[in-house]
Amino acid sequence: MLQPDFVFREHQAAVNCVHFFADDLYLVSGDQSGLLIVWNMLLKRPLVQVANAHSDAIIAVTNVGTDTVISQGRDSKIKIWSLTASELSGDLMLAKSLSVDSLSFCQFASASIGPDTWIVAIESVDSGNAYIYNVHNEAKHSFSIRHKSVMPMGTREDSPMCLRLIAYEDNHLKLYVGYESTILQCFALTVSENECIAKLVSSTTTPHKEPLMAVDINYQDCRLYTCAADNKVCCFVLESNGAVRDSVASVQLPNPGASGIRYFGSCSLIAVAGWDYGVHLYTKSLEHIYTVRFHRAALTALSMSSQSATPLPETIDDIAQQRWGLRPQWLAVASRDTRISLWNIANIVHPNDKSS
Repeated sequence: MLQPDFVFREHQAAVNCVHFFADDLYLVSGDQSGLLIVWNMLLKRPLVQVANAHSDAIIAVTNVGTDTVISQGRDSKIKIWSLTASELSGDLMLAKSLSVDSLSFCQFASASIGPDTWIVAIESVDSGNAYIYNVHNEAKHSFSIRHKSVMPMGTREDSPMCLRLIAYEDNHLKLYVGYESTILQCFALTVSENECIAKLVSSTTTPHKEPLMAVDINYQDCRLYTCAADNKVCCFVLESNGAVRDSVASVQLPNPGASGIRYFGSCSLIAVAGWDYGVHLYTKSLEHIYTVRFHRAALTALSMSSQSATPLPETIDDIAQQRWGLRPQWLAVASRDTRISLWNIANIVHPNDKSS
């Protein structure tokens, strides 16, 4: 059985989210207690920790450039942090706090193009409103992603479960929304100085039988992938306008439930974080490659390093520069068992015929 190359153990509560950034120099993670950690990937040690970064669990983290970290908590806040870092230490200062009404589980989505980074989050679940926020100029606009489901007892508001935002022009974006009813919708967003106009592009009934949990996109092949609280992973074709066609492929997980799905274009892999403690790896056509098992509780998040060729700053010594140039492409896996495991992708894709 394969073992991770490294295990991060600083968290004392379930780790809910993890994300590489700054050309893989850093890894950021958040946990159930509200602790936010930025890790130094050269030393595999915490660079900066913020206890009670949120007054409740942290459910999502990302970055903007090398000096901004964004976190979302179950305290109904999205927080934007300014990161200052040296080789051995760092500091996170709160720059902005935004309100979010996500029923404490729908993570925000973000996308960057040029100097702008946009955040989309749920503004009011009951009314079906979301908002888009520009981190660069702090402009904020509301729009509707409302969807109603017909139930045996009548029509009710359909709760958004997951978001995926794609930026393809300066002020034109696509937003994919997965709902509790298993419906998947695509909206075209056009942002101006004074408003955000959301146009429904497609509404697709997926093969899933349980609420959608995550969505990701293979840009090159125009494919979209979903996982849910059931045991299916599905693949859909995307039209040129971003519309989602019917499912073209699906595969069954060994056990029901997955919290995350990621397509990694650098190695054409799809990774699924299972509630059965396993990372299930597939080709882009959903052929199973391998399942990694190490953790003792459900998995919550995945992130893969970009293996960027960007050199380290000249202030870093020659030995560290050499190690950086030879580093593997890492897969980070977060779990409710309080640990983050770090895996060399090459060892997983070519496991020397070892069983999982």
